[in-house]
Amino acid sequence: MNRFEDLKLPDGLVEHLHGLGYRHPSALQVETVAVVARGTTVMGIASAGSGKTLAYGLGLAARLDAAAPGPQALVLRPTDDGAENTADSLHSLMQGNGLDVKVVRPRSATTAHVAVGSPSAALAAIEHSAIKLEALNVLVVDGVSAMVELGASEALETLTAQMPKEAQRVILTSELNGSVEDYIDRHARRARRLAYLPAEVEPLGHVTLEYYSAPRTAWVPALSSFLEAQGAKAGEAWTIRCHHERDAEELADRLAVRGFDTRANRSHVRVKIETGDENRIEPGARSLSWGAPLDLQSFQSRVTNAARAIAFIEPREAAHLQRLASTLAVRLAALKVTHPGEAHRSAQQTRDELREATTNRDLEPYVLLIEPLLDEFTPTQLAAAATALYRERVPETPAQPLPAWTRLYFAVGRRDGVRPADLVGAITGESSVSGEGIGRIEIRDNYSSVEVAASVADRVIKSLATATIRGRPAHVRVFRE
Repeated sequence: MNRFEDLKLPDGLVEHLHGLGYRHPSALQVETVAVVARGTTVMGIASAGSGKTLAYGLGLAARLDAAAPGPQALVLRPTDDGAENTADSLHSLMQGNGLDVKVVRPRSATTAHVAVGSPSAALAAIEHSAIKLEALNVLVVDGVSAMVELGASEALETLTAQMPKEAQRVILTSELNGSVEDYIDRHARRARRLAYLPAEVEPLGHVTLEYYSAPRTAWVPALSSFLEAQGAKAGEAWTIRCHHERDAEELADRLAVRGFDTRANRSHVRVKIETGDENRIEPGARSLSWGAPLDLQSFQSRVTNAARAIAFIEPREAAHLQRLASTLAVRLAALKVTHPGEAHRSAQQTRDELREATTNRDLEPYVLLIEPLLDEFTPTQLAAAATALYRERVPETPAQPLPAWTRLYFAVGRRDGVRPADLVGAITGESSVSGEGIGRIEIRDNYSSVEVAASVADRVIKSLATATIRGRPAHVRVFRE
């Protein structure tokens, strides 16, 4: 299945896709579109660069009724900036099917078929009656782990709990950690799990993919500088693979302005621009991917047989590229387009720590925080600023130890309709304990547990001795394993 026609989409939607320059679906889109269109609740691990927005967007476009009043679907993104970018992408996709897309504004009612916003913006809109939850039949949560990392858990919990029980849920996360698994267990326990990455795959072995990570605005100048440096190497030719025809046309024009004629091959560096992944790289050729490969098949076609393979990616696509490379046992190496001088003071330990964090941590939430600054500063400037803050943050006195925690049992749970906000409100309201004295909250079917600072545990138990939560006695006591 390597055509959008094979996904059984409406003819008009396929034609609109072709007009946008899309020709072949990614593995995630093949796995996702049909099940979303059928109204099935699904969850999957997917990051930016995998084609995830188009995957659920096509499913929504095929499922939603343009003649019915909206909103019919709510799409949640970790940040307001991310919500606006996603809304732009969905709008260009869905307008060909007669569907409206709008960014959530807390005090502005929307009648669009699809509303897109951050958890905090969506919750504020609901509180101001700008969105009616009972009319929604689809909830898309795109980026659960980032929402948790950025402190939006409570707003996300409140929104999800208030959604109609029969509403479809589409849940995507860049990382499957304990908090995300707990959220899925409570809100989408029977979700179909997307399996676009096979459990077993033959590793490529002894292959290295170099990557250049920067905002797209920096790609063409960096590519031009890189190709100029390659011009002195006789006999080298480069094949650049783009995802869309419009990207290929724009790139060809911009390279031509810089003296690289990709259409007539009259420049001093031989460059060919292609779209799609049907053609294999010739043995010994040099391959450059204009954007992260969408899936394993695309990744393999761009590195197999290549004498040298490079990918230009946006910072938010790094987690996706890392996942593909790890699956195929391919080594990643940063491409050095420029060679800035080293800082005067030796910082080998700092570099080692940064290298370890870049390799082993889920950085998507922090990429989302940094992206709005990329229009003002270069990635190198931002990295240098972050490193300076990190190295200068040396406490003058030893850090105070974290408070010891006591786990408390509450005799109310999910079946009673209890939410984290109910437990926090009862504790802070009855015992005057601040939010800093409250730790991890877990809500199960028949009970809940809350960690509180050990110094206030007795006060909480006494204060809530006769309290009720959601009309049920709390019966608070120290949790017994």
